[in-house]
Amino acid sequence: MTRLSILESGVGERELKISTYRRSDYVIFEMVKGFFFGTICFCTVLLLWGCSRWDTFNQWFSNIHYGTLLKQLLIFYGIFMAVYLVICVAVAIHRHKVCRERRNLYLHFLHRLNKSYLAEEKAGEE
Repeated sequence: MTRLSILESGVGERELKISTYRRSDYVIFEMVKGFFFGTICFCTVLLLWGCSRWDTFNQWFSNIHYGTLLKQLLIFYGIFMAVYLVICVAVAIHRHKVCRERRNLYLHFLHRLNKSYLAEEKAGEE
């Protein structure tokens, strides 16, 4: 009984919710979240990097072709997002697998508890 209450509270509650999703749905949901957070992260890193080298960029911007700059930024963004989304997918698959295993353990304990309650009822009737 104590094990069940531990599994149902806190982190276990979130894990039970994750395990109710199909794996593909959960992975797609995590990829969408990863896309938005990855874009925000890329823009933030780019902004901070640009601010740290502002003097160099002022001289460099006067001589650069903006089409080339845009192409380079898109290439870096594509590479960053591809790597980040692969990591997000791997983490989501692993997290879903762990949550499914813990849910199966929870269901096993729940089944054992139910059997013990049925045995007590049966013993009480006799």
